[in-house]
Amino acid sequence: MARTPNRILASLVLASAAYSATQLLVAFVAAPPSSPSPPQARSRGLVALQARGGGEYDVSDADIESFYAQLTTGSGGDPPKGGVVSELIVKFFHGEFTKQGFKRYSGLWKGPPPGAIGKKDIAVGTKGLVEQMKAPMFVVKGGIGYGIDETQKVEDDGKGWVWLVAEMSPGGLAVELFKSVPYGKRAILVAKQSNVDEMFSKVNWDQATANIEKTLGGPTIKQR
Repeated sequence: MARTPNRILASLVLASAAYSATQLLVAFVAAPPSSPSPPQARSRGLVALQARGGGEYDVSDADIESFYAQLTTGSGGDPPKGGVVSELIVKFFHGEFTKQGFKRYSGLWKGPPPGAIGKKDIAVGTKGLVEQMKAPMFVVKGGIGYGIDETQKVEDDGKGWVWLVAEMSPGGLAVELFKSVPYGKRAILVAKQSNVDEMFSKVNWDQATANIEKTLGGPTIKQR
């Protein structure tokens, strides 16, 4: 009977060893897969995928053709007096383009009444816009996709289009010229750089004004 406790102790040791071995085997067989990428990394990957084309904000060649077709449904000519588009054109294209930058006209607007922007001022500004769209002196980089790093943007995406684009600035709406798709911007006008006159002969200024409220190739952002 004295040996009974020893036998019981030995049995317990063997049982404990068997249980540990079983747990080790289960842990080995059911080992969880490697940890998934953190949400931030997945988000960055999604943006990169969109930027390569095919994402939520991709702008295809067909989209550009459709934009152009809707824009060229009018009778052309200069934009009407008193509209936001005509005022932007006068503000940013009535003046002199130099290598040092754009020198805005600082004289008295012709009106009527004198001092107010009138049809003659709009005609001068529109002429300046046409000249710059044909041979832009200053072009903003864009293209590739929405939300990409600044270093990946290009001055000319090779598609043959030139865009007049609006964006909010500390001083209000400002316009710039692009030769690449202006992702995330307010595209007002687009023309084939090889035939800018065609767009101006058919432009629908009501459509151009409506375009200011829309963001091309990016989320809709209301800015006033």
